[in-house]
Amino acid sequence: MESTNTDAPAEPAALPIILLVEDSKTTVAMLSRYLAGHYRLLHAKDGVEAWELLTKHPEIDLVITDINMPRLSGHQLLVKIRKVEDAHLKNTPVIIMTTADDNVDRNLAFLNGANDFIYKPIDEMELQARVNVHYRLARTIRELEANRKLLAEQATTDPLTGLKNRRAFNENGEKHLALARRYNTSLSVILADIDHFKNINDTHGHDAGDEVLVAVARILDGATRAEDSVARIGGEEFALLLPSTNRLGAAVLAESIRAAVEKRKFVLDGRSVTVTVTISIGIASYEAEQTDTIEGLLKIADQRLYLAKKNGRNRICVNNEGKSSFVA
Repeated sequence: MESTNTDAPAEPAALPIILLVEDSKTTVAMLSRYLAGHYRLLHAKDGVEAWELLTKHPEIDLVITDINMPRLSGHQLLVKIRKVEDAHLKNTPVIIMTTADDNVDRNLAFLNGANDFIYKPIDEMELQARVNVHYRLARTIRELEANRKLLAEQATTDPLTGLKNRRAFNENGEKHLALARRYNTSLSVILADIDHFKNINDTHGHDAGDEVLVAVARILDGATRAEDSVARIGGEEFALLLPSTNRLGAAVLAESIRAAVEKRKFVLDGRSVTVTVTISIGIASYEAEQTDTIEGLLKIADQRLYLAKKNGRNRICVNNEGKSSFVA
């Protein structure tokens, strides 16, 4: 058993961790003996110590707490756990220790979110059974939640570059577009395409092409703010969503990105072979266009991307005449 006031050696880290909150040394010794070998125990004398341990040790799997303790009672500790923002801590199983005839405390603990009860005097077999059930249930729930998050991330992420995919870009774009309409703020979209990308694949191979895609993705991601979104929406095509950014601001960013890609020397597969890569860019801004959808903005940006390529590539285009705010 570990305690907040002892330097006892830690038990194997692989064991599930239980936080025991109890001010009675006799009860602590008894529960430690009952659970030894199957669980690693942390001990707190009251709710204040328990809360400090919970916030410092997110690996805690389950809490067993008495009700009546100094400073912070079991009820108060339970309320703090259930109201915290951190989902892992908020859903930590909590087993309350109480006497069999204490209906008031038992009912209040249920209302506050207790998972189960252990009645004093504590029976060893009952304790082990209840702890095992709630630990396994919590572990299963957490594994399911982790898998759900992983699947959701995979569904919205480009596996090669780690950027968002077109689906995620459109979903995020519609949200920001709704905010722009509501608060009358700016919103711009940049569409960038790697020039002559097929030549890179044909000359150096698809692995080299993938290296170029990843490197360009890093340049784009590094050039943007936290509130911006960068996505790979096609083979060699990338889109940037820029909230609170007008056409001029988008053009400034686009030109800096274009210059950064052109300046970069792409070393392929760690070899001495280097290639120079350029990109063409089309820009569309919500306040300047006759559209109110993200797909509409992307379509306009795509038309200007086509004009940028038609007019010589390695340039940006901000309007339907194919003009750029900058000389590339």
